[in-house]
Amino acid sequence: MDVLVITPHPFRITARVPDDMVRLDSGGEWAAWTGVASARASADPGAGDGERTSVVLVAIAVTPFAPAPGIAPADALSATLRARHQAGAVLDELSTADGNPGLRVRCAVTERRGGRTVTTGQVQAFVAFPGAGALAVVSAVCPDPADLDRAAGLVTGIAARMAVTAATAAA
Repeated sequence: MDVLVITPHPFRITARVPDDMVRLDSGGEWAAWTGVASARASADPGAGDGERTSVVLVAIAVTPFAPAPGIAPADALSATLRARHQAGAVLDELSTADGNPGLRVRCAVTERRGGRTVTTGQVQAFVAFPGAGALAVVSAVCPDPADLDRAAGLVTGIAARMAVTAATAAA
């Protein structure tokens, strides 16, 4: 399915998301688009049953991005993300169909929530769109870290085919 969103920032996002994703209403508060994908997946062999439901929540956002003069957007993005994610995360380079540079970060995250320890899978693709002065972010979280590869595939597929342009006042 094609998604076209004009954001509160002066950007227009075009993204292709899988047809089986269900759009969620974020109210435009924190993401330009949100959706959820679910599918049957193989259960943990030790669990005794053959299948479980795999759920991945996806969000797409865009923000202004202007690296310091003389620094390539890909270099600025890489330096920032590598400094922030020094341990435990896997970082991979990617690019859009139009050649815009990006970086994907994937990791399992463990936090204390509601008095208990919760581990989720989290993936983000950050893509610089220098012509628009924008940074697009495709994020996914899966409640079961076993779905991290599936979440990474969704994020990478969406990010690789998206475009961000400066929105005109007439839009």
